[in-house]
Amino acid sequence: MLMVSVPDRMPMIVTGNNVEMTPALKDYAMQKVDKVVSKHKEYVIKADIHLTVNRNPSVKLHHVAEVTAAVKGHTIRSSYRSDNMYAAIDLMSDGLARKLRKYKERRRNKMHRSHGHSALREPLIAEDDGAEIEAEEFEAEAEAYGSGFNLDIMKRKAFKMDPITPEEAAFCLDYIDHPFYVFRNADTDDINVVYKRNHGGVGLIEPEK
Repeated sequence: MLMVSVPDRMPMIVTGNNVEMTPALKDYAMQKVDKVVSKHKEYVIKADIHLTVNRNPSVKLHHVAEVTAAVKGHTIRSSYRSDNMYAAIDLMSDGLARKLRKYKERRRNKMHRSHGHSALREPLIAEDDGAEIEAEEFEAEAEAYGSGFNLDIMKRKAFKMDPITPEEAAFCLDYIDHPFYVFRNADTDDINVVYKRNHGGVGLIEPEK
């Protein structure tokens, strides 16, 4: 893994796995992300870029570019795959730009929305059957990595978890490319998970008392 920091810009780190981090590739990734986040300096606190090459021969789109941007109160993530790393970086930065624009618009609209109205377009669904997620929820994710899916822990992440409500957590699902979001429940102080259901809406997983 190679880590590169950028002292003369907003805090930004570039890391990589199984990829030759040439100066040209590193600079390209940083310039693409910096161009996007520079338009949203009032919101973005830092950005972490991670480039990965999947060596599994069964995976066609084996170049992965991912960026995780920390904004005020939220995390915005954009991750894309391609058969070329530069193309993956282009897709990743475009995706980040769209999500930051959406975030900015929602913050602006929230100021004009009457207090107490939910920002969610879909209802939050608390499962009564133990909140088990069906296997099909993860089939598409596993398939993307091919049949030789590696169960070894390859990367660890740590985030500051300010307590938020389940509705706010469901709101965050729009800004990440994962089908789930882990958060600390402001009402109970427990660690909960919200996830996108295949059949619509959002599911909530919470520990049994």
